[in-house]
Amino acid sequence: MINLIVQFIRKIKVNPAFWIVIFGAVFTGHFREIIVWFFVVLIHEMGHFAGAHLFKWRISRIDLLPFGGAAVVEEHGTRPFHEEIWVAVLGPLQHVWMTGLALILNSMGIISPDDFTWFLLLNFTLFTFNLLPIWPLDGGKIAFALFTKWMPFKFAQRQFLLWSASLLIAGGAWQLYLQPNHLNLWVICAFLLVAHFLEWKRRHYVFIRFLLSKLQQNPSKQTRTLIVPPTMPISKVASRLIKGISHSIVVKDHNPITVEEKELLEAYFHKHSPECAIGQVFR
Repeated sequence: MINLIVQFIRKIKVNPAFWIVIFGAVFTGHFREIIVWFFVVLIHEMGHFAGAHLFKWRISRIDLLPFGGAAVVEEHGTRPFHEEIWVAVLGPLQHVWMTGLALILNSMGIISPDDFTWFLLLNFTLFTFNLLPIWPLDGGKIAFALFTKWMPFKFAQRQFLLWSASLLIAGGAWQLYLQPNHLNLWVICAFLLVAHFLEWKRRHYVFIRFLLSKLQQNPSKQTRTLIVPPTMPISKVASRLIKGISHSIVVKDHNPITVEEKELLEAYFHKHSPECAIGQVFR
C-alpha cells in the first residue's frame, strides 16, 4: 500500500493554473476549504490510479488542474471493456465512502453540521460532474467504452466525440447563460473544448493503436463474420473491426475466400498499402 502511494505521488504533475487557485484561496481566506478540496481530488485520482495499477496499465501522470484532476494513461481504447469501466468508476466511487465517513464523524460531533453540509456538497458536486458523459470526464470514458463495445471502433470514435462535443456546447452554453460571471465555469468549458479538439486531432493515432493492440492480443472467444466486396480497401475493412471481437472476413467474389483478422492486420501494417483492395491482396 505504501509503495502504491509513493508511485502515485511520483506521477503527480501540477498544472501552473492550479497554484493560482491555491493563492486565490489563501488571499480570500478559504485556505482550509481548498486544502480539503485538494485532498478529496487526490483521493479521487488515487482511485483511478489503484484501478489502473491493478490491471497493469501504463500510467503517464496524474494532472492536477484548477477544477480537479486527470489520470493520463496509455491504454485508452485498447483494454477489455470491464477494465475500462472499473478504472473509470473507481474515481467517483471514492466520494461514496468519504461521504459515509463524514456522516459518521458528524454524528459523533467531531465535525460540525455546517462543515458536514459543505463537505457533502463538495463530494456530490465532484461525483455528479465527473459522471457527465462528456470527454474526458469519467462519465465520458464510460460512454466511450459503451460506444466501442457495440460499434466498430473507428465509427464509435467519431460518433462519440461529435455527440460529446454537442452535449458540452449545449450544456455549457446554457450554464454560461445562467452564470455569465462564473470564472471557473468559463475555464472548465474552455478546457473541455480544447480536450475535444485535441482528441479529434489524434483520433487516427488512437485508431492505429487499437489495431495494433488487436494484432498483438490473443483472439477473442467472441467471433463475428464480415462479408466485404473484393474492391474494398484494407483500411475500410479495418475500420469495421469491433473491440473485443475476433473477425473472420469473407471476401465475396466468384471464388469467395476467408481472411482471419490477424492476416488482415498483418497485411495492413507490414505487407501492403492500407489502400490496396482486399481482393488484390488475398487471392
